[in-house]
Amino acid sequence: MLKLLVLVYLSTLSESLIDGEMELMLVQAVWRHGDRSPTKTYPTDPFQDGNWTFGGGGFGQLSPIGMRQHLILGKLLRKTYVDSGFLSKRYSSKEIYIRSTDVNRTIISAMSNLLGMYGQDTGDSVAGEDYPDPDVQGWPRGYVPIAIHTVDDDTDYIGNPDAVCPRQDQLWEMAKSSPELQAFQNRPDVAQLLGKLSVYCGENVTIDNLWIIQDALFIEQMHVNETLRKVNLWFSDELYNQITLVNDDVELYQNGLFGKPVIMNSLDVGLELQKIRGGSLINDINMHMNIKVDCMRAPANDPKCKWINGLKYYAYSAHDTTIYAFFSIMGIAQKVIRPRGYPLYSAATFIELWWNRTDNQPYFKLYYHASENNVTIYPITDQVDTCGGKLYCKLDVFRNISATAKPDQPMDKVLVSGGSTSVCVIMDYVDFRYHNSYNKCKSKL
Repeated sequence: MLKLLVLVYLSTLSESLIDGEMELMLVQAVWRHGDRSPTKTYPTDPFQDGNWTFGGGGFGQLSPIGMRQHLILGKLLRKTYVDSGFLSKRYSSKEIYIRSTDVNRTIISAMSNLLGMYGQDTGDSVAGEDYPDPDVQGWPRGYVPIAIHTVDDDTDYIGNPDAVCPRQDQLWEMAKSSPELQAFQNRPDVAQLLGKLSVYCGENVTIDNLWIIQDALFIEQMHVNETLRKVNLWFSDELYNQITLVNDDVELYQNGLFGKPVIMNSLDVGLELQKIRGGSLINDINMHMNIKVDCMRAPANDPKCKWINGLKYYAYSAHDTTIYAFFSIMGIAQKVIRPRGYPLYSAATFIELWWNRTDNQPYFKLYYHASENNVTIYPITDQVDTCGGKLYCKLDVFRNISATAKPDQPMDKVLVSGGSTSVCVIMDYVDFRYHNSYNKCKSKL
């Protein structure tokens, strides 16, 4: 009976992508926004909020370069998933769902990306149905608007690894007191760098705020390089490279990637940091795949499965930290992100759910798009240790990895020092539109 239900489901797919005995069922994408202005800077920086005029002006705004980067990625995704026949050539709200963190740069990156996927005048979209009739003046011909959904950024524990969470702050303070991080902070080159920058930048520079200086200088070199070298008298390529190397190490620690496990107060601090930073995202992705598979085994007209049965593409428009937190849990961050540091602008990873029509089992594949210089997306499944070097990996492997990133007990509050509580939720997020009937909600968002 199970085999019959699966065959019925597969036979009703309007579009599909076949690779031998494998059939693509669902694609989930996580991408970083495009090029932007600094989100903040240090007190003595010659380039403050008012110096940045693109993207509406001010800190943290997407630049025209960033818009172009996601337009290019969107066109690549159309070639990969639309032209291949997996997604419909005309936008379908049943097939596609886009979620963004609630900041301008990620929302506009998603808009730019979708412009590349479905906003070009290809002749596939229909005037009067997908966009206004040609006699409507001012509407770009072929542009199809697509909804982008979001939640409050401070409590977006799926898309924003740095959402407000006192428990993460507590764990990071514990980590900094560990022998490994104490040795790192007291290393002569690190201590001297932080001391020097504290004088230059007009504030106390620590490993907590070093990223602000590195980020600002990186962006200023891209946009105002000549002026930077004239007005910032202490800046040099050598100093910038030193800042970047130290900051890259800090980012590893912040994502729970230590040289050896840091056990304090009976907690694996690295694992707990990973649960908070990426646990909700990986379990959200895992949940979508599990429900997709579960609904294959349900009757074809089961109302609980209507939304997920139609869904083929779910995208998270987010941040470099989002991708890195996910990769850290998957155990591939230092393998895939080369040579070091966080993912570049418009970097993206893709989690594909495939069905093997021979053994009737689900598999997953991982892909990566490192930057706008990539003309394709490339497979990275073989970088996951428990996949045994295979490009198609059993879904149970992903399920097991996701399970390590769940909290130790069902709860919607986590204890912090002093007995106070924090509502940072590190569980799998449940989308109520199609999951109410499962009655397994363990999170608040």
